[in-house]
Amino acid sequence: MQKTKYPLRYIRNFPCISHEEQKNLAAAKAAIVGCGGLGGFIAEELARLGVGSLTLIDGDRHEESNLNRQLTATEATLGGLKVLAAQERLAQVNSTVNVEVHAEFLTLENAPTLLAGADLVMDALDSIAARLMLEQACKDLGIPFVFAAINGWYGMLGVNYPGDERVAMLYGAADEAEQETSNPAFTPAVVASLAVAEAVKVLLNRPLSLHEAWMQIDLLNMSFDLLRFPQAPAQG
Repeated sequence: MQKTKYPLRYIRNFPCISHEEQKNLAAAKAAIVGCGGLGGFIAEELARLGVGSLTLIDGDRHEESNLNRQLTATEATLGGLKVLAAQERLAQVNSTVNVEVHAEFLTLENAPTLLAGADLVMDALDSIAARLMLEQACKDLGIPFVFAAINGWYGMLGVNYPGDERVAMLYGAADEAEQETSNPAFTPAVVASLAVAEAVKVLLNRPLSLHEAWMQIDLLNMSFDLLRFPQAPAQG
């Protein structure tokens, strides 16, 4: 923090985040899987908070339908890779953050390489099958991750620690039929911000709200509900 050319960059983080915690964020590495509606907001908020290293993973390109909600989608970036647009924007937001990009989709095979060194993974995916795959990858690698999903006025999110199978519990089988979603600009912005708030708690080892419970978000009726996961039966 002493070397930055903008020494007051993080002053509004204090005392909500302590000076020692700010140093911990600077030493942390987060991977964001998916750089669309959710992922763009998540990446920018983590960069503005001062998370020192970000890995962006997405093989997709911007198209016209992204313009209504995706932070890095502009008329100038149409047809370009989402990860490169995000990298360019983050360099303008906080040049002290190390941003590593992978213009490919995450798989169980490449996850050990793409997620190497990550302290936390942020799920910004758009399908059940991909989210279940990410849960398995993080479980195999022993990395906690924050999962989030959006559809129209609605969203949900929670936190997985290694060994948890919260996503499988919520979504069931990967072959469930998935419907085309609609997503206005405000839904990814709200859900991403809530996901980042919980991510900071994970990185700073603060008590979590969304480990034993997940959040259901209804922006149409402005309701935010915490629903508890069932407890595993006692052994022995």
